[in-house]
Amino acid sequence: MVATAAVMFCLLGMAALPVSANGSLANPQQTDLSDLPGIEAYLGSVGVDPGDVVIQQGRLNYAGPNCPGAGWNCTTAKLVVQLGTSASASNIFDCLPALNALIPALNECLIVQSSASDPLETVSTMNSATCTVDIYDGPGKSKCTIRQSSKKGNNYAAVRARVTQRSGTSQGATEDAQITQMSDTGSNTARIALTIEQSMSVGGNDDPTQTQNARQTAQVDQTSGSGDNSSDVQEVQVQTESATSSANITQGQNTDTTLGRNQQAKINQTSTSGHNSSNLQHQITQRQQAECPSCTVNQTQGSGVGGQTGTVTQTTGPVTMTTIAALNEDQQQDAETGGTWTRAQFGPQDCCGEQNGGTTGNSDQVDLVSAQRNMGGVTHSTQSGTCSETVVGARCSVHETVTQNGMTTHNDCSGAQFCEIFQSCNSGFCGGDPPALPLARQQTFPLAPATSGALLSRAFSPEGTRSRVT
Repeated sequence: MVATAAVMFCLLGMAALPVSANGSLANPQQTDLSDLPGIEAYLGSVGVDPGDVVIQQGRLNYAGPNCPGAGWNCTTAKLVVQLGTSASASNIFDCLPALNALIPALNECLIVQSSASDPLETVSTMNSATCTVDIYDGPGKSKCTIRQSSKKGNNYAAVRARVTQRSGTSQGATEDAQITQMSDTGSNTARIALTIEQSMSVGGNDDPTQTQNARQTAQVDQTSGSGDNSSDVQEVQVQTESATSSANITQGQNTDTTLGRNQQAKINQTSTSGHNSSNLQHQITQRQQAECPSCTVNQTQGSGVGGQTGTVTQTTGPVTMTTIAALNEDQQQDAETGGTWTRAQFGPQDCCGEQNGGTTGNSDQVDLVSAQRNMGGVTHSTQSGTCSETVVGARCSVHETVTQNGMTTHNDCSGAQFCEIFQSCNSGFCGGDPPALPLARQQTFPLAPATSGALLSRAFSPEGTRSRVT
């Protein structure tokens, strides 16, 4: 009997593994995983000794901390090869870095599953993988990579990562999730939920300098024949800084320009005749509060090269597709001081819906929302939204909204086959293309103390909002 082979292992020490010439791990989609010699060869190619691997054989195989019950072949081992000896085999792996860590500080999971080489594979064959990371006041770094391949069977992958930081005066966190799925007639389902929560409060003689930086990246690649592709990606950041001091106070949130965009997502879905559906949600919430009798308060949220970005690309035959993409950023700054208060907010956003093929019933909607409040300080937000359809008669929409200290501006493109719209808003005034600035100057907008809520210097003169609609 030819067995269904699913190679699954949780590797937390990926930094020590050999890589190919281009810096990547061996591609499991180009490796024969249908028998033990092929599996052992693949394990060796990624630096894993086959002698360290537990082999599971049976109809129901499970690796992880929560055995489903009677009838399941279960193990809590870190390195596992699962061989499903039935046409209705189920191979399930739950990767928990905190429990399965070879090097806990790295918090990385790699899961590879394949049943594509098995002639006994049926529609009831299931590859299921989850990667769950929960870090509390520890190293704020996690990475989960899942790769699944099947022909008739279904692929399901989920990444859930949360970092919570509540101590110190300097906090940093990164989360990365990558899911690759391939199936001919089976379905591909990907779920990613990334959350970073940072908070700090200082008083008395504590250091009144506070810094928080976060970055989240997600990528989903799905390929199918007649099977459906479904993707749901959500990234959330919540940052809170509070300081009471008699000394000068400096607060910064997502000001590290070397991180690039603070939230990034890329979704690619390709099917011959299956349905593609994508839901992308980004949320950044930032709060700064400072209090001192007569000191200088300096507050900065975001950077000119940070913010949010996303792309969604879908391709299929004459089957309806669905894209929902929503990017939201909410920034607030407050201070009580008899001295000088300087503050600035930056909120770049760009997104993202491209549909190739499908029908006139395609749904493609992009929403960009930015809210900034700092009682008359410098506020700067740029929004760039695009959507496109290749089928004549198909329509898409992009909506942009910026609210700065109570002044709201909308920029919309609805019911068009192609939309490309842009707005740049500075201290409540919105215009078209900003002038090109070198990277080193993208955050050198003027800062000044509040004067009875009066608007401060504006970086650009208002122009007509740029739009391309067809």
